[in-house]
Amino acid sequence: MIYEPICLDLHAAVPMYRQLYDSLRNAICGGGLGVGEKLPSIRRMAEELGVSRTTVEQAYQQLCVEGYLVSRPQSGYFVEADLPDAPAAPLRQPSPNPDSAAAVRYDFGSRYVESRRADIELWRKYVRAVLSREDIVSSYGHFQGEAALREQLVRYSMQLRGVNASADRIVVGAGVQPLLSLLCGLLGERAGRVGIEYPCFPQAERVFRDFRLNTVPLRHDRYGVTAGELVAERIDVLYLNPANTESMGRPMPVSRRAELMKWAEQTGGLIIEDDYNGALRFKSRPVPAMQGMGDGERVVYLGSFSKLLMPSVRISYMVLPSELAALYRERGHHYNQTSSKIEQLALADYLRDGHIEKRLRRLRKTYAEKSEYLMNCLADTFGGAARVTLAETALCVDVTFPSEESGTAIAEKALEAGVRVIPMDSPAGSARLRLSFAGIAMEDMAEGIARIIVNSE
Repeated sequence: MIYEPICLDLHAAVPMYRQLYDSLRNAICGGGLGVGEKLPSIRRMAEELGVSRTTVEQAYQQLCVEGYLVSRPQSGYFVEADLPDAPAAPLRQPSPNPDSAAAVRYDFGSRYVESRRADIELWRKYVRAVLSREDIVSSYGHFQGEAALREQLVRYSMQLRGVNASADRIVVGAGVQPLLSLLCGLLGERAGRVGIEYPCFPQAERVFRDFRLNTVPLRHDRYGVTAGELVAERIDVLYLNPANTESMGRPMPVSRRAELMKWAEQTGGLIIEDDYNGALRFKSRPVPAMQGMGDGERVVYLGSFSKLLMPSVRISYMVLPSELAALYRERGHHYNQTSSKIEQLALADYLRDGHIEKRLRRLRKTYAEKSEYLMNCLADTFGGAARVTLAETALCVDVTFPSEESGTAIAEKALEAGVRVIPMDSPAGSARLRLSFAGIAMEDMAEGIARIIVNSE
């Protein structure tokens, strides 16, 4: 099927069936689903999305009533309307402000880090030191990022992640989304078809769609996306996180990385390596970044400090191939820096003084303890029926257990009890939940898990 992946938001005020209806209607109106194309059966769609069959049936029936679909007995549901030029409604309904939702006492979501683990006092010291330099802070920041920070990032990314970088190829921004927006602008029509392994970073997916790029969900085997799949789908740009592939929950093997690098070299394709938390592996040594396997000319590397420092410190960076870096410098006068100059300079000094290495050692120890404790809590609560998988760099665990309810339904009930978890796709007859241990205190884990069980019975 050729339509944009369906993303349902269990926290949205909009009912699930309506979200599914809107997504399919947008695909039909936008030309992603053509006349005569067959949709998955109600059963299959429900299994893929982790929702009830009633939800899918309601969405399909509404589309039939409005003339977008037709139901053919013994055959299934087919697209009926030919609307290639019709304006598409927004793909996703806006999520409610998480601060305005029902009170969450036990948060296994991924939006936070535990405040007690943050170097707030030390960070405040470095920010104050920069603020005292009035000659520096009274001017705008450099469009590419402060030179002092970029020089430190060369050392940091090489020593900790094996990245092949130079200061003139680094671009700093306030998070990954602004950097991806800049990258999409540089690529233009060259981006073409963007291949993504699902589930992926939804904010990145949103940027690609905002730039009207064709995002293609990729099939994978036990080792991740294959070069053959990229060729078959005519992919121009591949977006992935080889440090923690969603298909395995662990790093992509070196052999598969080499295969994808060869694809990029032979086809002129580009790989966007989102190295989210790549340095935070704690059960084993961190695996070097994929970008360092070559000369850096076929990979755009993305790094972030959101979980290493604090999510509120909005500093990320990307390392561009030489050609794209030169193009960015030519256009530099058109761009304003999105990341605070003050925080950039504070981070440069923080890195220079070696604090990031010390912090990484502490975080690895902390997350090893928290992950082990959470997995023990899950084992004690769910027993042998639960299958628990650790995703180190994502700072979370996935738990799959037998259930006639979907993960989405269980997550909705848990939220009513003050517990936030992340539902994931799973086969029929099972439910899969993702629980982050980054932001929740160890002493809250057992009670939070117990509430999930009570509300899933």
